[in-house]
Parts: sequence; C-alpha cells; structure tokens
Amino acid sequence: MAMRAIQVMPIPSAEQASSNPSDGFHHYKHSALDIWALGITIVIGGQYFSWNAGLAAGTLSYGVAVLLMGLAYLCLALSMAEMTSMLPFAGGAYGLARCALSFYAGFIMGCAEAIEYIMYVTCSVVQLGRMLADKWPQLRGLEFLVWFAIYAVACSAIILGGKFFWRWNMMLALISLGIILVFCLGSSGQVNLAANGGGQDMLVVGGFMAFMKASPLSTWFFVGIEALNTLSNEVHDPKTTIPKGQVACMLTLLITSAAVFFVSISLPPGMPAVATALAPLSGGFSLLLNISEANAMLFSIPATFATIQGFILAFTNIIGAMANSRLLPAVLSQRHAILGTPVYAVLGGSALSFSLCFLDGYVDGLDRTLFNICILFGLAAYSSQCLGYIFLKRRYPNLHRQFVSPVGIPGVVFAICVWVMNMVSIVAFQDDHHLSFVVAVGLVALFSAYYYVVAKHRQTISDDERKILFFVHVSINNGSKRKRSMRRRASSGASPWWKRFAFFMAKPESTPDIRAAQPVNTLRSHESMHTGETTTDLTVAIASESPRPPSEMQ
Repeated sequence: MAMRAIQVMPIPSAEQASSNPSDGFHHYKHSALDIWALGITIVIGGQYFSWNAGLAAGTLSYGVAVLLMGLAYLCLALSMAEMTSMLPFAGGAYGLARCALSFYAGFIMGCAEAIEYIMYVTCSVVQLGRMLADKWPQLRGLEFLVWFAIYAVACSAIILGGKFFWRWNMMLALISLGIILVFCLGSSGQVNLAANGGGQDMLVVGGFMAFMKASPLSTWFFVGIEALNTLSNEVHDPKTTIPKGQVACMLTLLITSAAVFFVSISLPPGMPAVATALAPLSGGFSLLLNISEANAMLFSIPATFATIQGFILAFTNIIGAMANSRLLPAVLSQRHAILGTPVYAVLGGSALSFSLCFLDGYVDGLDRTLFNICILFGLAAYSSQCLGYIFLKRRYPNLHRQFVSPVGIPGVVFAICVWVMNMVSIVAFQDDHHLSFVVAVGLVALFSAYYYVVAKHRQTISDDERKILFFVHVSINNGSKRKRSMRRRASSGASPWWKRFAFFMAKPESTPDIRAAQPVNTLRSHESMHTGETTTDLTVAIASESPRPPSEMQ
C-alpha cells in the first residue's frame, strides 16, 4: 500500500537548534520544585490583600464562596495537569482552545487570558504602591514613579532569565510562604473566633445578594495557578515537571488559604474591621511583634511583588505563543540575542499594564471595575480550558498521560458550574450598572474585528503546534486501527462476549517517538519493537490534505 505523508516545516537539526537564541532560556534545568515555587509566587500575593473585602457578606457566606472557589480551582488544576502531561500546549488556554475548539476561539481565549493577567498586574501594582505610600507618606503624589520602579525590577528579573530568575523566584516563594507560616503559627496563641469573629450577626450579612456580589473576590486566593500551563515551551520535560509542580502548589495554596482565612477573622480587631483593612495580615503582625500596622504592612510587600512578577511572566508566555502563530506582530516573539528571553513580549505587555495603572490609580471607584473585567475574562478562559479537557478526554482517550486527574470529567463539570455562577455574579450583582460586562463585550468585539480583518489572514501553525498536532494525528491513527481490529474480532464471533469490552479497559499506549528526515520535509515515526534478536521498525505516516493558506483558517 502506498504511503502518503504530510509536508511540514523541517525540525531543526542539532546544530541549528543549538544556535537558536531561545535556547538561552533553557540553560537552567527546571524541576517540579521550580514549578511549585513559581506557582507560589504567582498566587500567594492574593492571600495578602483584597480578598478580605468579601467578608462584608459575612464569615459563613464568604467562607462558602471560598470553599467552592477552592474546589473549582483544584479541579481545574488537576485537569490541566493531566492535559499538560499529554499535550503540553504553549500558551495555556490559548493553545488548548486553538486545538480543541477553533482558531477563532483560541485567539479570543488567548486575548482574554492575556488581558486577565495584564489587568491583574495593574491592580497588584497599584495596591503595592498604596502599601508603600501608607508607610512613607512622602511618596503620595509620586505613585507613577513607584509603579515604574516596580515594573522595572520585575521585568529585569524576567529578561535576565536563566538560573538567576529561577533562584530569585525560589527565594521570593520561600519568603512569601514563610511569612504566612509565621503569621498563622505565631498568632495561634491569640486566635479567638468566638470573641473576634463577629458572632451570629456576622455569619450571613445581606443574604444571597451579598453572597453573589462577594463571591468573585474569593478568586484572590487562587487566581494564577492555571498560569503554570503557559510554561510548556519554556521548561525541561513539561509533561512531568509541570503536573507535579502544579498539583503540589495547588494543595499548598488550599492549606494556606484556609489558614489565612481562619486566623484573620479570629484575631483582634476581628470582624467587621478586617473586611476593610488594606492588608488583612497587618493586624496579626502588629500584635505578634508589637509594631505599628504601617510597619506590619511591610511583611506583605515581598508576596505582592512576587505576584506581579509571576503574572508578567504569564502574559509574556501567552503573547509570545500568539506571536509565534503570527496572530500578533512577529516582533513580540523575538528573543534577546544573548539571554534568549522574550524581551519584546515582556516590555509590550508591561507597557500596556503600566498605562492602565493611571486609570486604576487616579480614577475613583475603578479598582473594582478593573478587577471584575479581569476575573470575567479569567472565568471565560477557565471555562474554555474545562471544555477543552472534556473534548480531549472523550475524543482522544488513547493518548498517553503521565498524570490522570482523579476527578475527571465530573470535576471539570463542577468547576464550570462555579465559573458560570461567578460570571453571572459579575454581570448582574456588582451594582456597577453593568459597566464591567459592557467593557468586556466591547473588548471581545474589538478582538474579533482585529482577528477577521488582520490576524486571520496572517496566522500560521507554529512549530510547537505542529509537534502537538502530530501527536494527535498519531493517536487518531492508532485508535482507529484498534477499533477496526476489535470490530473484526467481534463480528467473527470467535471471542467471548466479555472481550468485546477490552478496549475500554485497555491502558493507553505510549505515543511513538517522532523524528524528522532531513532535508526532506516529511515527518515519520519510528518505534523499535524487540523480540529476542529480531528488530522490526514500525513506520507511521499521516494522510492529510495540503496545508491550507492562512486566509482559509477559521
């Protein structure tokens, strides 16, 4: 039988690959501990500030919201860990939606997730500026210089990259986590929920309406854990290191969030004062160390800065992945000639985030609106990731997974319900005259217009996407052969009836190793099967139409 092959861009040879400037970022060999530390630095800052505003709905009401949100993020993290162990998409939700849903959906999800992270950085930078100005009043009126300095330090660390960045990040993670441990353990002797928790009157305040209004604020505890999946093309062995680090990080965050929530409402001055505190942990440190709250607030600075730096890296990876597919200007995918880091993506996204600081910092009441838009886009991206998980789980069950989510499809269905509930909360329960929703819809319309006018006619399949899609095609080919073989055995009547269900009980097979013949642009897969002294080479080829021009991609 004649073998047909799909023509693709050649995979670089070893000599070519070594000269690629992007390899400068890979000199450091990453471990699951590095991924865990990055997850801590991205997320942990949200447990130091802003989450406490949700306590206005009552300790029990908001506690339920935090519990639901924590379980939803756990299901999301487990499902994304499984997807990364199977198909490590570059760009996180963008890459998954582009493969599982459509090119247009992938573009919109990429924009949504990038805007989420950019706006989150804006909110965090403005918050850090307020903390510093509260300690040093002479900085008031010079906030823009403080913001610029914060961006300069964070961007410099990312651009330097390599061993320096990962060791610097590890130090920030350990300091941030250590401060929370000191807060929780050191304050344990003064914890008194009965005296400081507000009693029966503060369990539920404002009923269901207040619960719905406060629910999105619970995302501060966990938002960003999904950003670890944007590292797939930046770390060594992403199929192993990212799932291990991501799951360990999520479990750590669940423990710290519960501890911070309980201790914060159990310390003097307690409820309802803690709901309006700029930094809810400051009261505990003030009591523990007998210092002023202004000085105690300094303990929140490392984690707040770490969160800013982590989210800058996250939106940098998304912007770079989209630029690699020419959905954004190609210059954004270029890396530093020596350091190998995505310098233009770092600076471009940070410039947009910095400009938004002037709106957030100088326009009264815009804080909550920016946060709501940020989280609305985030919830939409989470929903698309959950739908992509269901699609790949059902469509490609025979793809090899190094990690399997224990909650599976039921878990992501639960998560989708939580995401939808909170999207409804942002749209209908925020008392902002639907401003957040209107702005979000306007941005989606703007993104859509850009896609159909510009990006659709330029987009390509990046090298990273070619590798991922080839694995999918191999899986389809192997799965189809297995199903045809089972149907033939079943129709012959030679096998017992119970063997007809063997396909559903079979363990997934490993995907064959993929190599590229040089200089011919043809991909083939070679797997050696050893039986005694006999070796057989298995060649797998993919039948495909000729690649469509960018204008035909939908």
